[in-house]
Amino acid sequence: MSRPKRTITMPGQDMPSQIKAVARRQMAEHGTAGIALRSIARELGITAPAIYNYFPRLDDLITALIVDAFTDLAATMEAAEDADPSRRPAHRIVALCLAYRRWAVEHPVDFQLIYGNPIPGYVAPAEITIPLARRPFLRIFACFLEAFQAGELTIPAEYQAVPPGVAAHMAEWKRQSGIDMPDPLIALLMSGWARIHGMVQLELFNHLQPLVGDAAALYRYEIDALVQSLGMSIAPGENHA
Repeated sequence: MSRPKRTITMPGQDMPSQIKAVARRQMAEHGTAGIALRSIARELGITAPAIYNYFPRLDDLITALIVDAFTDLAATMEAAEDADPSRRPAHRIVALCLAYRRWAVEHPVDFQLIYGNPIPGYVAPAEITIPLARRPFLRIFACFLEAFQAGELTIPAEYQAVPPGVAAHMAEWKRQSGIDMPDPLIALLMSGWARIHGMVQLELFNHLQPLVGDAAALYRYEIDALVQSLGMSIAPGENHA
């Protein structure tokens, strides 16, 4: 009978960080619902009561992991936009979207935690997670709105008539978020996110690669197509890979 593996604690690394590192490893092996405080304690060589000093409940640990994931994703996307020298909305949108995929590919466990299947029994504290979930997309929202107001972005006719029920919900969302933009532009953003998010999910589960081989190239192709369909363009030869 094999003994449970034990993680060697790293000097200088605080215990909450070590606990979260083991939790991510467990999620990678067993799925997002495969973490347990007692098994993490065993792997770290500490007692269960000791781990409860840092995370009294499993929900507290899950929330901390979600906070870390959304924060890191947002920081990655913001850094990518800030690094773009052109400052043109179209360029920044491409940079933000490419950073979104890159972070997902480099952090598949965290990506599935925040965008994958819900963990049974876990209810995220809305006052903590909703502002964090919104943060990665605030820059994209700002770019779309800037391009629209400057006349660089054209909303396709098919997006102009937003269903009344959707528009009513959007009105409440705008009130809560403090983001004021035309309903068709919000609908267009959601459609665009569904396209890029869907491609990332398909890539992470290896559904794209057997057909297209280079999933990164297809993703960039799709981002360029999205930008061009809205009347914006990236000048030939400019590279945001």
